[in-house]
Amino acid sequence: MGRDLEVPVTKRRVVSVLCIGNDPVNLNLRCSLLKQHGWRVLSSGNGHEGILRFGEEVVNAVVVDLNDDGTEAALIIGELKRLRPDVPVILVKDENMLAPEATQQTSAVILKSQEAVDLIKALEAALPRRSESRS
Repeated sequence: MGRDLEVPVTKRRVVSVLCIGNDPVNLNLRCSLLKQHGWRVLSSGNGHEGILRFGEEVVNAVVVDLNDDGTEAALIIGELKRLRPDVPVILVKDENMLAPEATQQTSAVILKSQEAVDLIKALEAALPRRSESRS
């Protein structure tokens, strides 16, 4: 926790993260956290809107946090991966999420009970190293 987290940039642009969530409070908190760490953040209040934004915008990673049993999350993640299989998807879930298919196509799974820094670390790990192109 004491180390500085890298600001994720490429040679020419800031990395964009799409946050998809149906809880406005958690969505706003997550977006604020990611903006504080240097990401360009796009947000969508539901999965279908998120898929549309994903197709319209430059997105380097996606964070999905849908309050359901995992069924909707699995469908949304499946569609995101069908559209652009190279883009990492991180699922934020609670301990009660039942649908294992929601986690099968993700780059990482973070429990809602984990600390915010764990999401930052998961994004850093899922994205190609950007710091090597900078000095």
